Amino acid sequence: MFLLSRMSRAYRGLNARDWALLSLETICLVAGIFIAFQLNEWAAGRNAARKHAMLMDRLFEETENDVTFIRAGRDTLRKNLADEKAFAVALGGDTCPSDKHFQALSTVHRYPALSTPTSVYQELMGAGGLSSIDRLDVRDGLTNFHTNLAWTQGQLDLFRAGRVVPVDDDDPRGRSRFSPNSDEPAIVTFNRQALCDDPAFHNKVVSATRNHMVFVSYLEELLKDAINMCVKLGDSLDRTCQPRYGGPLVGEDAESAAQTLAAMRKEKSAN
Repeated sequence: MFLLSRMSRAYRGLNARDWALLSLETICLVAGIFIAFQLNEWAAGRNAARKHAMLMDRLFEETENDVTFIRAGRDTLRKNLADEKAFAVALGGDTCPSDKHFQALSTVHRYPALSTPTSVYQELMGAGGLSSIDRLDVRDGLTNFHTNLAWTQGQLDLFRAGRVVPVDDDDPRGRSRFSPNSDEPAIVTFNRQALCDDPAFHNKVVSATRNHMVFVSYLEELLKDAINMCVKLGDSLDRTCQPRYGGPLVGEDAESAAQTLAAMRKEKSAN
């Protein structure tokens, strides 16, 4: 009570000038605190925006690498598939295929790994997800690619589990020798006529070649999604999708990129 009494007497002793000065000091103090808070928020926002911009640049580079890896795998399997299809067609003809055709048996059962870089995308998802990206088409492009990537990797596991090997290692109609100085040290020769006369071998070749065709078609669709994602994300950053390795997009891949750009321009003009 004594303290309150003293404070009451002190306030009663203040004149109008004192009250004005006290009010001004209070306003300055509150304004200073508010300005300091706003500056802190601005600095935090600017720092977050800078980190997000850096993350987007890294994500764009990752998408370019995704295109590179998938394109390389598709091109390799396409080349092998061309030889495998030629062999399957020749096998169904009137004469037994040549030794050169038979070399397709070394690739027809192989399914290379589908490991594309996704660490930056995972970092983005752990830091708040796709909501930090303003453009809907960019978010859709990222979602479509990574969804298809997971699905295709699952299909790869199924194809590997059910792979068809036309000539097993223990089949006496195929004989291997080791040549350490060759690009491919395991050289296999075949009893061509014995294999050509075996209907079961014919069926295995057809089945294995067909499976390779299906999986290559999956890779082709995945590559289109990767290019679509790369082009859209690059457009949002004023950058062009240009894979660092394997050369620029050409042929059907360049056409796919052009179609994505044309669709974006059409949508922008419509809005």
